[in-house]
Amino acid sequence: ASVQNADGSWSLANFSRSGRPGNQGDAAATGLALLPFLGAGQTQEFGIYKETVARGLQWLMKNQSRDGDLRADFPGQAGMYAHGQCAIVLCEAYALTGDEQLRVPAQRAIDFIVQAQHRAGGWRDFPGQEGDTSVFGWQLMALQSAREMGVLDVGQETFNRAGNYLDRAGQRKRRDPVSESGVLYRYQPDEGEATPSMTAEAILCRMYLGWDRDDPRLMRAVQWLGDEHPPSLENPDIYYWYYATQAMHHYGGPQWQKWNTEMRQILVETQTRRGSQTGSWEAKQFEWGSQGGRIFATSFAVCTLEVYYRRLPLFRNLDLNRADEGDSQDE
Repeated sequence: ASVQNADGSWSLANFSRSGRPGNQGDAAATGLALLPFLGAGQTQEFGIYKETVARGLQWLMKNQSRDGDLRADFPGQAGMYAHGQCAIVLCEAYALTGDEQLRVPAQRAIDFIVQAQHRAGGWRDFPGQEGDTSVFGWQLMALQSAREMGVLDVGQETFNRAGNYLDRAGQRKRRDPVSESGVLYRYQPDEGEATPSMTAEAILCRMYLGWDRDDPRLMRAVQWLGDEHPPSLENPDIYYWYYATQAMHHYGGPQWQKWNTEMRQILVETQTRRGSQTGSWEAKQFEWGSQGGRIFATSFAVCTLEVYYRRLPLFRNLDLNRADEGDSQDE
């Protein structure tokens, strides 16, 4: 809240100049900054930061194009990341408050995602490009938020095509002939090796698209992430932690308990506790942090810590045991 610009936006590169008149914000920083507020139940109508949230939402709506595009001239290949994040913000804010001024902007943002999808099911840097798993995840999460609200229109065909993309991005584990396709995931189909971050993002999307908790591919993926790529400052990838924490939380059980114990300790210990940046996270200590900056690192860290009580469809505990409604995954 302390580094919000006067016009309601936030800035990735020059957040430290937030107090200067005319400081330029950007869509990526504004979307990322609003997510933790909404995750804590702080909206434009409720909470000690309601004015902060209201000004941020107004900036997004003011800078949205008629076709729903929320990139607001954010440069280059990161634009679709920014749009996905901002679309999630509008959907979540509308879900929390029912504020009718958000309905049309949220629907337009979702329509833009639908139109930007490649015919093979993916999303990438620019609308209509063949997909990559990283950009894909943000768009799918926005669509899921809209769908679970039950008031915004998202056609099933969009989700069907998304599932087709993941089928192509899944990769068998080398030297393991019994592993199923769909356990591990790559940045792009048929290109490179599977990575922990893309696998975590993809299996979270698989949960949204209907995989049950007892699906052997999901079980293998969760085990691979937890056993071979646990949270560690030796590999401080906060982007990976963000997605893996959600996936582990939704999966539940001992895998989640072990992951959570390690994850929360790392984040609490690495938070800045002195000086003018108190409460934030130093970006340079994380992979991709130098590109994203302090707003990026802080937003991802807070959203990861909020996974327990985040109120919105994106983070609520998914019913992965649909066949047995008596089982709870709240452990």
